Amino acid sequence: MKNYIALYRQYRPQKFSEVAGQKVIVQTLKNTLLRNQVGHAYLFSGPRGTGKTSIAKIFGKAVNCLNMPAEDACGECDVCLGLQSGAIGDIIEIDAASNSRVEDIRELISNANFSPSVCKYKIYILDEVHMLSQSAFNALLKTLEEPPKHVIFILATTEVHKIPPTILSRCQRFDFRNIEIKDIILKLDEIIKEENISIDADAVEAIAENAEGALRDALSLLDQVISFTDDHITIEDVHKVAGSVSSIILAKMVQAILDKDTNEVMTILEMLIDEGKEVTRIVTDLTMALRDILRTKVTDFKDPRYEAVASRIQLDKIYLYLELLNDLQQDIKYTNQKRVYVELTLIKMMSNKDLTAIDNRTEIIELKRQVLEINDKLESGTFKVETVKTTKKPLVTTQEIEDVLNNGNNAKRTFIQSEWLKNLIHVPDGLEMTAELLVKANVVAGSDREIVLTVEDLDDAQDLYQENVKKQALRLIKRIDKQIRNYYIVLDSDWDKILNVFTDQWKSGCKKPVLPKMDLKIYEHEKPKEEPKIVSKAIELFGEDKVIIKE
Repeated sequence: MKNYIALYRQYRPQKFSEVAGQKVIVQTLKNTLLRNQVGHAYLFSGPRGTGKTSIAKIFGKAVNCLNMPAEDACGECDVCLGLQSGAIGDIIEIDAASNSRVEDIRELISNANFSPSVCKYKIYILDEVHMLSQSAFNALLKTLEEPPKHVIFILATTEVHKIPPTILSRCQRFDFRNIEIKDIILKLDEIIKEENISIDADAVEAIAENAEGALRDALSLLDQVISFTDDHITIEDVHKVAGSVSSIILAKMVQAILDKDTNEVMTILEMLIDEGKEVTRIVTDLTMALRDILRTKVTDFKDPRYEAVASRIQLDKIYLYLELLNDLQQDIKYTNQKRVYVELTLIKMMSNKDLTAIDNRTEIIELKRQVLEINDKLESGTFKVETVKTTKKPLVTTQEIEDVLNNGNNAKRTFIQSEWLKNLIHVPDGLEMTAELLVKANVVAGSDREIVLTVEDLDDAQDLYQENVKKQALRLIKRIDKQIRNYYIVLDSDWDKILNVFTDQWKSGCKKPVLPKMDLKIYEHEKPKEEPKIVSKAIELFGEDKVIIKE
């Protein structure tokens, strides 16, 4: 009967092309090989399961490959095959945790002086090197500084802060990061296809999330889930084996917290504990769920699992919940009554004085918005007769201002503000009057191609909308930023109202605030009826008080 090999051992990468994540490190090492610039000592630091030892072995094999210089080991020459099978022993892996004494390091140094049996280089990989004693580090120091030409040291550690600076300074350091979820999923999909495993896509994603950046942990969890299930793997199987909480349950818990439904929250907590979930894991998963809700609310990232709850919750509440959970994580480290602390925190999340203030503030913002809307409707009703009578067309609307604000470019607005007055001091001949009008205006908002200006006087606003003046004004503005194609004018008094409504909605968590319809008071001038020539001639001859015009 063939012995079973764990997935993480079976699918350990043998080439750089098979490594998941760590793209920067892999590319740097490839370039080192290609240019034949191999160093004598390397330090690989980073979390567990992120590929430190695997990449060390691949690099050791590549520098000895018979087809060098190249950016990767060929995997086919006698040296590559011998190192891969273990027939050639010129890559020596040492566990520094169990060989931490100075005598162990002295023996290593003594053996390092002997030439490699087959390869060009003898590679020493010291795993968990931070476990060496101080005297062992001292013994290693001189050899690291001036090693034999045929030796390369690769030190690997998860706790780089424990390595003496004298050792660090003699190594090329590579900092490994947690592998991104998408890279773990890609590698899992390859293995699942190769092994013909029946598994749901969301279950694969759950495995990747539970691995917390460690591919080895992901493969170990996949191994466990395969053993747990008989046929097809679902996301619930993953949660049962990993002890994690499903996003459906977490969304329900957050919804219940928002509804201040204490009974529902405590029922969910009890159910999770009865299923064998660890209290600390429940707290961690709830924290991560709130992080995803926050991302869904404030960025372009949309997590379909939490979109419904994200639309209901205010940003201030998320911050408060995360703060309470962070305090809870610290508290439960030092107590045996973990469940009691969790229950107390969940109750705080539903009946906290800060929570009441947030709710009250949200209600006030909504009331202000409604009052402004009613006020604007009343104002528009007042001017309805006049609008019909004069058929005036507004030169600016709140919809146009809303578009600029929702596509705002703050960096550009700030730059234009800083250059505004300087640009209007010396202007080409014929543009002096337009420049004087622009001096009275303030730049208050801007997008990539449009800006919003405010003025105090209605006549100035009307003048800046005249066709010939606007052409001249844009000509002056383009001296600051050539991309600006248009501007809108708003009176100072109306801008204050617009900004208050927009800011209130933004603070309450609305990423695309909607401005109510407002009368911004700036309309096209009606063209006066031209007097017949005979009338003007009569006025000129007899005087305006003597001329009576009858229809």
